[in-house]
Amino acid sequence: MDLKLWAPFMDIDKEWRFDVPRLLREASGFRPSMDVVKTDGHLVVTAELPGISPDDVDVSLDGDILVIKGEKSEEREVSEDDHYMHERTYGSFQRRITVPDGVSADSIEASFDKGILTVEVTLPEVKPAESKRIPVSTK
Repeated sequence: MDLKLWAPFMDIDKEWRFDVPRLLREASGFRPSMDVVKTDGHLVVTAELPGISPDDVDVSLDGDILVIKGEKSEEREVSEDDHYMHERTYGSFQRRITVPDGVSADSIEASFDKGILTVEVTLPEVKPAESKRIPVSTK
């Protein structure tokens, strides 16, 4: 087998090697990591938002959906020819978390510290279901 026949494929591999992460990043965009924990009558959502300003984050309640959205912008312009490797992701993001019925937007507090967004949702009190005996009749 003549190895020269395979040389063009090696060049293609070298050409695409560093573009694959870029293509995946463009397809998926930025998606912050999150934790959602229920504790003592609260739902606590924490999201990692490194490199994002609190002004670029929006937290809202849409019915029974807590919506966290924003945008992570690339801070500098670099031509594609100057990139050796590009793994960091940028772009707009939106995360949606279903909350229990009866949650009020007034019961939600959000804070931002060192790139971590913390959203605390006060859960509505749930009344225990009443236990009532149902008589069984005979026919």
